[in-house]
Amino acid sequence: MIKWGIIGLGNIAMRFAKSLSYTKEGKLYAIASKTKDKRDSFYEQYNCDKVYEDYYELLNDEEIDAVYIALPHGLHKYWSIEALRHKKAVLCEKPVGLNAEEMKEIKKEAYLNKTFFMEAMKTRFIPLIHTIKEILKNNEIGEITNIEANFCNNVTDIKQGSYLLDKKQGGALLDVGVYPLSFVMDMIDSEVDQVKSHMEINEAGVDSYFKAILTFENGVIGTIEGAIDRNKERTAIIKGTKGCIEIPIYNRPHKVIVNLNNEESYKIEKELEFDDMYAEIKEVHDCLKELKLQSENLSLNESIRVMNVLDEIRKTAKIN
Repeated sequence: MIKWGIIGLGNIAMRFAKSLSYTKEGKLYAIASKTKDKRDSFYEQYNCDKVYEDYYELLNDEEIDAVYIALPHGLHKYWSIEALRHKKAVLCEKPVGLNAEEMKEIKKEAYLNKTFFMEAMKTRFIPLIHTIKEILKNNEIGEITNIEANFCNNVTDIKQGSYLLDKKQGGALLDVGVYPLSFVMDMIDSEVDQVKSHMEINEAGVDSYFKAILTFENGVIGTIEGAIDRNKERTAIIKGTKGCIEIPIYNRPHKVIVNLNNEESYKIEKELEFDDMYAEIKEVHDCLKELKLQSENLSLNESIRVMNVLDEIRKTAKIN
């Protein structure tokens, strides 16, 4: 049985704890938060063995095998590295850090400590994503020409002081942009050659909207959008020379529509197993059982690769 600790007890941590409860290989053993109300509420709901107000106390608990880090973005690198130094396997919520350099530091520590690390980019592990990649591999829609994905929300209840409004760690690109970016890069077997992007900055000084056009070395064009100030139907479209694939709610898909140029079309539906976080937890359990230091589906280098492009989007952005 893999015993988990959770550092940071926001809404995403609650979803993780619920997903973890569906597994047979792992259990929630300990939680840590600096906020008493959160600790009390979480314990009452999930009834774990240990409750800590100090993160180091949790990391020093020798009973814990793995740690889920659900803190604000700017704290991901520091506590991932501390957990690795305490020989705890780490599943760190996305984005894995603020930039590629932070992920490179995490990779170094994972190797030095011979300890497992994975970014919690849940989309990569959902079964239907693997089905889509098989469709592409089988050339059913021909050569890919374009791919589009967006993640646009109108977040109206951002509290003053929220990390989303922090100039260092806030904004749409870091919070939601990693979803379409990681999805597009997962689907295209090529490196990004050129990036063109623009951002809109809100009164708090963070990007409330961005759009980026990625040109891959093989000629494929990827277009991604993200927002925290507007809504848009969340979907991905992969266009090829023989047809296209539509993926509604691509970040946790349960349906795919394949439209072929000969006017044939078909639909594939696969319900999520329990929920959208279960598959990534199962991946961690499988990797730990096989004594792996990283996942083949989302390696340390792959997280660096995605963050490199995110850095380039930020660097090349024309500001409105």
